[in-house]
Amino acid sequence: MRYLVFFIVAIFSVLGTTAREDGSIQAKMIVNGYFFKDDIKLPEDVSPNITMVSDGQKNRLLAYTYDMTLPEEMIKYAIPVEKVFHGKLFLEKYQEQTEMMRITTLSSELSKPVVGEPFPQFCETDIDGNKWTNEDVKGKVMVVNLWYSGCGPCRKEMPILSTWKEMYPNVQFFSATYHDETLTRKITEQHNFTWTHLIEAKDMMSWIQGEGFPLTIVVDKNGIVRHLVHGTSEEIRASILECIQQLEQ
Repeated sequence: MRYLVFFIVAIFSVLGTTAREDGSIQAKMIVNGYFFKDDIKLPEDVSPNITMVSDGQKNRLLAYTYDMTLPEEMIKYAIPVEKVFHGKLFLEKYQEQTEMMRITTLSSELSKPVVGEPFPQFCETDIDGNKWTNEDVKGKVMVVNLWYSGCGPCRKEMPILSTWKEMYPNVQFFSATYHDETLTRKITEQHNFTWTHLIEAKDMMSWIQGEGFPLTIVVDKNGIVRHLVHGTSEEIRASILECIQQLEQ
């Protein structure tokens, strides 16, 4: 991981920064929500989380997040967001990513599912205000898909996942996210995602723990976890469907 971070930093170091024809400034990095156009002296006594953030239009910035307040000596060199090329978009995506990282690393009383063991006791609310617990899915195969708005692969597979509900009408399909009702409804309607959507499910989100979205879990009719996988691809979805089919026989 250390070498990957070094490589990312090296790549961005040679890109440099330039003023654009429209007068906006191409920032080089974003640190705790502040934009900078040049290399600056970063805090050395605290290790940051280093990622890349996109403006949603294929432009990226190196992003540092420190669990501390930046010193004033550093902040005075920050570029105002309104002067940064796509500054508001970058800031929005950075804040979204930072919130995701915070929520998905929180400690929770809801233990993470383990293959071969009972699915944890849960109590969550869906997008229409209905409460769901383990008792409500007793005797059914259950599938839970954890996602968030900034996960492109999550959104891309939503229409595909919706076809599963038609293939297996007796299976209880849940999607789960930490977003509120308004944002969840907007995204799920946009991508024709027809599962039962659990919202503000922060306990379930703690299961991510830096291992990546989406997280899909399959539980058998006796409440035992039979499949758990982070990420998505045609191969991963095929393995999930195979598990569902076996449990439904």
